[in-house]
Amino acid sequence: MKKLRITVDGKVFDVVVESLDGPTNPLVSQPPLPSFAQTSVAPPPASTPKPAAAPVAAGSGAVTSPLAGRVVSVDCQVGQKVDAGAQLVTVEAMKMNTFVYAESGGTVATIHVNPADAVEEGQVLITLS
Repeated sequence: MKKLRITVDGKVFDVVVESLDGPTNPLVSQPPLPSFAQTSVAPPPASTPKPAAAPVAAGSGAVTSPLAGRVVSVDCQVGQKVDAGAQLVTVEAMKMNTFVYAESGGTVATIHVNPADAVEEGQVLITLS
């Protein structure tokens, strides 16, 4: 058994430590553990769900970002006709590129982002007409 003084975030705690790899004497009475050692650690609070992105009206042709990140490239131009599945934008998050595709065919009406722009999940990137 060793008595130690430990400082955590500027708070000083006096603790008694028992060595598990050495012989112990069961006849020696052990002092009670400090009150902070007897408390259990509370689980972290449940994370609050992120508010959902504003819903996009059906048929509006809005193409939204699937995640928060930074725009690497815009792979289309205003007035360009695109088919369903065409790659429109590349978004980078955590050093991984995510390609954003057109869900339906149409013409690129508006480009709402530029390369190097930070985007949020659900943010409108492209509007198709």
